[in-house]
Amino acid sequence: MEFVQHRSRDVHTLFGWINVERAYYHCPDCGDSYVPYDIASGLGSEQLSPGLAKVCCTLAVDDSFRQTSQKIEQLFGQKVSDNTVERVVHQVGTVAVKQQKQQLDEFLENRQIPPAAVSPDRLYIAADGTTAHEVDGWHEVKTGSIYWENGDFTSVKRYVACFDNSEVFGWYLWIEACKCGLRKAKEVVYLGDGAGWIRSEHESHFSRATFIIDWYHLEEHVWNCGKLLFGEGTEATARWADKVLALLWDGWTKKVLDYLARQRKRYRGSKREAIDDLYHYINVNEEQMRYDVFRSKGYQIGSGAAEGACKSVVGKRLKQSGMIWTRLGSSSVLALRLVWLNGRWEDLWTSKPLAA
Repeated sequence: MEFVQHRSRDVHTLFGWINVERAYYHCPDCGDSYVPYDIASGLGSEQLSPGLAKVCCTLAVDDSFRQTSQKIEQLFGQKVSDNTVERVVHQVGTVAVKQQKQQLDEFLENRQIPPAAVSPDRLYIAADGTTAHEVDGWHEVKTGSIYWENGDFTSVKRYVACFDNSEVFGWYLWIEACKCGLRKAKEVVYLGDGAGWIRSEHESHFSRATFIIDWYHLEEHVWNCGKLLFGEGTEATARWADKVLALLWDGWTKKVLDYLARQRKRYRGSKREAIDDLYHYINVNEEQMRYDVFRSKGYQIGSGAAEGACKSVVGKRLKQSGMIWTRLGSSSVLALRLVWLNGRWEDLWTSKPLAA
């Protein structure tokens, strides 16, 4: 490439607009051009400096684009439109998505297991699914939570989430779990609601882990059945649900199944169907409902970690009132939330995502 001239560029920074003179190079043969300063400083196609763009994305992992625009003006006195915030978030979030996919592609190609950053005695892995509203309807977001206790008994969490199918999600969850000490942990506990895809990923990637039906989801199933039988908010529903849950808490799944088998004879129609559904749920997952055994080993069974991950990762940002997303928007914001929540924010910006 040949040096052509110095060209100026206006850049919007945290302290206002500045003008930068940059060396411009061009290749007369291939037609490509090159501005070393833009690459070195991390400038992208937008007029925002990396510092101001970083602030936009930092606020946008929690707030709407409009709220982010308003807060930037309040905090820094700089006017950045919500449309500009949206474009920057899409650009940086797309880079985060590509980095995640690249990591999976590299593993599938060379089969090199990611190194573990920690070695927990007991590692918990929870999986669940939620939804996000996009322009063509509601779509499932598979979500995972990986957590453990440090030596000072503080809990550490890492999250995984994607719009991909369960097979791809399973690989993402496994790779993140490896980073969190999956292969070094003395014990591994896998929690979920017992859905087919959750069970399948347990068998594919976490077969040595103790599989537990998360108590939160079991309670939900029992209470839903009780509400249909006796009505929502009634004392009869509470007594019935408390009785069933007390038996399950102590590991008496057989007694509950016998009780439900007797109960179903008293009902017809939708009420019988509700009992049959609960019976089937407990019968299929009976081995994963040995709560007396799990509690005796000190396992967490009722944290609602899987459901909590859905709310923390997806619900808090993607399911705010009235939000309807494009896939570009939802996947970009989701990727940025994961980077933020997993403590890898500085790593992302060190890679100069605006210039990617």
